[in-house]
Amino acid sequence: MSPTLVRMTEMVDLRALSYFLAVAEEMSVTAAARRFHMAQPALSQAITRLERRLGVTLFDRTRGRLRLTAAGRLLVPEARALLDRAREVTELLPHAQGTEPTVLRIGAIASAVSGLLPRVLPGFLRQHPSLAPRVYEMGQRTQVEALRTGAIDIGVCRMTRAEEGSGLTVTRLTDEPLYCAVPASHPLAAPGAGGRPVPLARLADEDLICFPRSLAPVAFDTLVAVCMRAGFSPRFRQEARNDQAILGMVACGLGLALVPETSTRISVPGVTCVALAEPYAVTPLSVVTAGAAEEPGAPGGPAARLRRWLLES
Repeated sequence: MSPTLVRMTEMVDLRALSYFLAVAEEMSVTAAARRFHMAQPALSQAITRLERRLGVTLFDRTRGRLRLTAAGRLLVPEARALLDRAREVTELLPHAQGTEPTVLRIGAIASAVSGLLPRVLPGFLRQHPSLAPRVYEMGQRTQVEALRTGAIDIGVCRMTRAEEGSGLTVTRLTDEPLYCAVPASHPLAAPGAGGRPVPLARLADEDLICFPRSLAPVAFDTLVAVCMRAGFSPRFRQEARNDQAILGMVACGLGLALVPETSTRISVPGVTCVALAEPYAVTPLSVVTAGAAEEPGAPGGPAARLRRWLLES
């Protein structure tokens, strides 16, 4: 546990941190209060007590909207890490009388959480029943930092190579075909389209929805490069941070979206996913671990075993 987390546990209780995270994620005291089935004034008072206890202001309440201050932004990852660790300890305690399971912490992008992991993780765990997996949805950059600090053991994202001196190993698993998610009312979704693959050039004049580049720069740049190769610069008009939200915006008619094949398994009413004609319309999927790649045949730890399982699946 980091010195920051140790100091935090001495100053606040876990419930207060849960309240803070809920407000930070919702950016609304009302919505956060609904999570805990409590009155809004009670939650507001709990946040105020937490700020007094820490001696900082966590939220900027001016200008009619709630925003995180610099201190609040700093507290979010630390509070999340502390709550995750407390949850792990609570789940492990019942096993104290028997063989203690080994925790395997997996960071994965949203499309891998909904697509790749459900396909491969159950079989892996049947082969390794002593492992207790913890899956955390996180973007590429967050995974890199978490691997460097030891917060996770293995990551699944769309990196193609590790930065020199990063101490990470990136192994490409596959190239995933891209699809175009369109509103059900869009001409590309009409029955007359016949289910034929759509040329990328058909999207040149369309508004597109995408995730922020800061969340996953490699995946973002891949989408831009694919469009540029088809002869146009993508017109991104809306941003969302996960696949479910992106598809929700498509259903609202706010634009189209280029999504990996695994994301097409998310069922959102009012959205149709159509294949793209170009064979180069793909996005990489890789597994990332800390340290050098293990030698073939070496037993390795839990992360190394999962890495081999992913490569063989």
